[in-house]
Amino acid sequence: MIIFNNGKYKSILAAEAGELATIAKCVNTDQDFRPHYHIAPPTGLMNDPNGLIFDGEKYHLFYQWFPFDAIHGMKHWKHLITHNFQQFQSADDLIPCELFESHGCYSGGALKVGDKLAMFYTGNTRRATDNQRVPYQNLAIFDLDGKLLSKRPLIENAPAGYTEHVRDPKPYFADNGKIRFVCGAQRENLTGTAIVFEMDNLEDRPRLLGELALPAFDNRDVFMWECPDLLKLGEQDVFIWSPQGKARESLQFQNNYHAVYALGKLDGLDFHAETIQELDQGFDFYAPQTFAGLSNQQQAILYGWIGLPDLTYPTDKYKWHSALCLPRELRLQGKHIYQRPIPAIYQSLSNSTSYQVHGQTEIANLDRAYLSFEVQNQPFELRFFTNAEGEHLTLSYQDGVLSLDRTHSEQTELMRKFDSQRHCEVKNLHKVEIFFDRSIMEIFCNDGEKAMTSRFFIANRAMCLHSSRPLTLAVAYPQGITYTGQ
Repeated sequence: MIIFNNGKYKSILAAEAGELATIAKCVNTDQDFRPHYHIAPPTGLMNDPNGLIFDGEKYHLFYQWFPFDAIHGMKHWKHLITHNFQQFQSADDLIPCELFESHGCYSGGALKVGDKLAMFYTGNTRRATDNQRVPYQNLAIFDLDGKLLSKRPLIENAPAGYTEHVRDPKPYFADNGKIRFVCGAQRENLTGTAIVFEMDNLEDRPRLLGELALPAFDNRDVFMWECPDLLKLGEQDVFIWSPQGKARESLQFQNNYHAVYALGKLDGLDFHAETIQELDQGFDFYAPQTFAGLSNQQQAILYGWIGLPDLTYPTDKYKWHSALCLPRELRLQGKHIYQRPIPAIYQSLSNSTSYQVHGQTEIANLDRAYLSFEVQNQPFELRFFTNAEGEHLTLSYQDGVLSLDRTHSEQTELMRKFDSQRHCEVKNLHKVEIFFDRSIMEIFCNDGEKAMTSRFFIANRAMCLHSSRPLTLAVAYPQGITYTGQ
């Protein structure tokens, strides 16, 4: 075991007595923005969900975590276990303490093999002589109770033809029964792709099979694919990934980086896509991953990071950064994936009330409420949370486009760099659902046809909304999540 402690590359094993408790006190001074029913880090920065696996009885969830500050420092895997997505129990974390992960445990996925959970992840290392990144693909073994048993490197360095940016292994069982994992990669010509490895069993040495071909995707300007995920949904194959560098457009791909799915058929390493779409068109959604271990006959379950690389948020001063979206059920409808929170989230709703709104309406605890309303494909404008400084959040629909505007709210310079409006084309909008959680807004259109996930920051906000036209709102309140062992 090595205890790393070099600037931002600091392992939690190097924490001084009382250091994390002091940071937690700073986190707890945030009275405006900490979520009530979304997973957020106890301290520091979280990003990608990792190692999502259903072990037959319970769900294991990891996420990227730097405990000491709201910066991208030494990455750990924070480990939670749940039976119901309401109560979460801490288990053994994946903590960098070996040379093959000397600068952090980067993202990856999980597979149940026998009575063990196999976590595939990228070990971030840097060569001492020139600080050059050297990626490792590693394997950690946990038991079903969440105890870490062992870890070892599988692959050192990127394969020939690729840069040091090879990472985020997501494993799955191939039709031949062998274990495969897909990694995001960058070719030496600085274009993004994904590459697939195979191994006979967990003791085997992985072999590179080649690139995943996805000719239907316009890869122009894309310099990296991150967080790849191959799965089946019913009879269809699905590829989910996060391409970096794609040109921004007016009604899609509006962020600096994106989360995308392809739906079709996988033939060997050739993916024949019938549909390619963004998963979410809000300001803040990236690096989604689905749970392994489910049948996926009718639906899959996904978590995504409510955040983006290279962004700062107003909560950084409280020494916490980002959250995970609500667990989402993915299901097929025609040639598209629909997504909504899993049934357990709806079952947790309480204190349901109906409001007739037109003009200004006060709604108790609006900033942690669920709202649902019908719009009959007619224009509307809703303005939320206006405070004494005139800050507010606006959601509107006009000419087949749903628009979210956070111009008049607190934003960091980096948030404003990528504009303050997001637009989502919904040609026939009938139903809108909104989950507010303090500084988080998840919007679902037409029972999951489109989704928009965003952060917003309005301090001292009024629990009110203003509607441009009469609407009937169903309002209820999701149950707050609880943690033990943190």
